[in-house]
Amino acid sequence: MRQTIYFAVVATAVAVGMMGCSKSSTTAPVTPTAPAFPSVTFKGPATASTDANAQATIALATSANAYSNGAVFATFAGVNPAQSGNSWTWSYTAGNWSITFTETKQPDGSYTWQWVENGTNPNNHAVYSNWTFFSGSRSADGANGDWKVYYDSTTTLNAEFTWSTVSGVKTGSLKVYASNGITITDQMTVINNTDGSGEVDVYTGAVVTYKSTWSANGSGTWWTYSNTGTQTGTGTWS
Repeated sequence: MRQTIYFAVVATAVAVGMMGCSKSSTTAPVTPTAPAFPSVTFKGPATASTDANAQATIALATSANAYSNGAVFATFAGVNPAQSGNSWTWSYTAGNWSITFTETKQPDGSYTWQWVENGTNPNNHAVYSNWTFFSGSRSADGANGDWKVYYDSTTTLNAEFTWSTVSGVKTGSLKVYASNGITITDQMTVINNTDGSGEVDVYTGAVVTYKSTWSANGSGTWWTYSNTGTQTGTGTWS
């Protein structure tokens, strides 16, 4: 079973890269209409079970929340965004390394966002020139949205996470791409139903290699499959 929590890894790497750096930023006053940082929340089964698959399912489902993790945006804690029309920009600098995060409100009430880096990262010495680390958007009500993450110093897509909500049922889909930005190497789908039940499906390429479902009471069932789709195991937790 693939249990790599892709977005959590990316988020942690960003947070660690900023630790220990001094920062400077705009001191423009915060306006009452400044948007909150992007956020999306998925839940795993509500269970206290110590079963390995129950815990793996929780970890996989909640990995979809990586960019709601405060560690990603902690570098902007206490930073007042500069406003220009319907855009708000948070800024961070360390030496000649700078990061800007901009959220822009669209006419329909939705938002787009972009994280851009310039200069030399003092931690890993990578040099960036107007590089977009990630970008995305969300609907006005936050029910639908997407994240796109790019390979270091390129415009090549590394990973993409989308979510949608239909009649209260929330579905998240993660796709991880090879270095060509086209071939999908791994995928994951998370479904949260209105009654607390749900499902996680993990793919290697286009083949489901792990699947778990759970009921509103937190009990669940899991299945594993080979890379050719042959079932190799199953079980339950309560």
